[in-house]
Amino acid sequence: MTVCTGCGRTFILEKYERCERMLWFRIPEKIYFKKGCMELALDELKTVYNKKRAFIVTEPELYKNGYINALEKKLKSIGIQYTVFTDIRSKVTFNSVEEGVKAMRLSEPDTVIALGTDKAVNSAKLMRVLYEKPDTDLKILTTHYNSIRNTEEIFSRNNKKTLLVVIPVLYGNGSEVMPYAEAVNEENNESYLVANYSLMPDMSIIDSDYYRNLPETFGYAPGFNQLALALFAYKSPYSSEYTDGFAIQAVKNIFEYLPLIYQDDERNITAEEKISEASVMAGIASANTDMSICSVMSGALSDLYNIDSNVACAIILSRLVNFYATKSERICKKLSVLAKLIGMNDVDGLISGIEKLKNKCGFQQRISKLRAENEGSFIFTEEYDFEKYIICTE
Repeated sequence: MTVCTGCGRTFILEKYERCERMLWFRIPEKIYFKKGCMELALDELKTVYNKKRAFIVTEPELYKNGYINALEKKLKSIGIQYTVFTDIRSKVTFNSVEEGVKAMRLSEPDTVIALGTDKAVNSAKLMRVLYEKPDTDLKILTTHYNSIRNTEEIFSRNNKKTLLVVIPVLYGNGSEVMPYAEAVNEENNESYLVANYSLMPDMSIIDSDYYRNLPETFGYAPGFNQLALALFAYKSPYSSEYTDGFAIQAVKNIFEYLPLIYQDDERNITAEEKISEASVMAGIASANTDMSICSVMSGALSDLYNIDSNVACAIILSRLVNFYATKSERICKKLSVLAKLIGMNDVDGLISGIEKLKNKCGFQQRISKLRAENEGSFIFTEEYDFEKYIICTE
């Protein structure tokens, strides 16, 4: 997938060479999951890795609300000193990453722990890269898009100073198991994507205790970005039997359990765990195929209209699925197989199912409100012409 800009418009070009599929499948060395798993997982920092100093990256709102108290208490109990970095802004920028690296050099950590949303996770990934390899130039490294298959690792697993641990909140968005990070170049205010296996976390801790009672500023719409990751990983020409299994199970979890999170007045622990697991499985599928175009577009729309990227993803997902199904017979057939596996008849049933899922989660009301607030904006019209922005040549 290539992103190019010209004549005032951004085009996303999908062109796949007919070649042998990728011959590797990479995930974090360790993934812990289930409610309350954080303490058990962090024991390994001392018992297995013999770590001594940690550098915690988190959002200032989470820190002020005591969200890292349990983490701090655990690190103290196992004798690990730590420094907390909270200068995480609304966007991850090259400058903010550099500030974090300066703080890391003062504390000289052997462990980097990201606790928070994708902003904290992306910041920690990039900070760690610059800490490990100070001569790395992010502005050169972050081309508009560079396939993960064509990149050399910035540093090897056997020659690194730090261990990267990720503890996502808000059900995650796949970044906890993906070798990607996004940052904004302040010079032109454009977002750039770094794709490199040196960004892959060493340990991901999926603990549903971190998914509720968040500050009100963390308005979030979990589920739809994860659904997009899974669907577009499944339809990717780079998909395989390995990735398909993760994608299918992620889609099943989301359709079954996502409405329970929105509808239940009381906390539904089972639904929270299932959606957090769906995020991980969708992230694994996407990391080993190709980045979701829906995620790329929703991120751009989020910046453009100052809305949550998951809300933007929910708005365009069904129409984007329909676009690809009508443009490619291969994609149509494969998505029809997926639809039948989750109890739907065909692609039309899958698209209808996505719309019904939005209804169950109360998204139709949210989307109508967004259209009213952004009247005249092309993305909020019923018929969005993706051909103006995507060139698909399979």
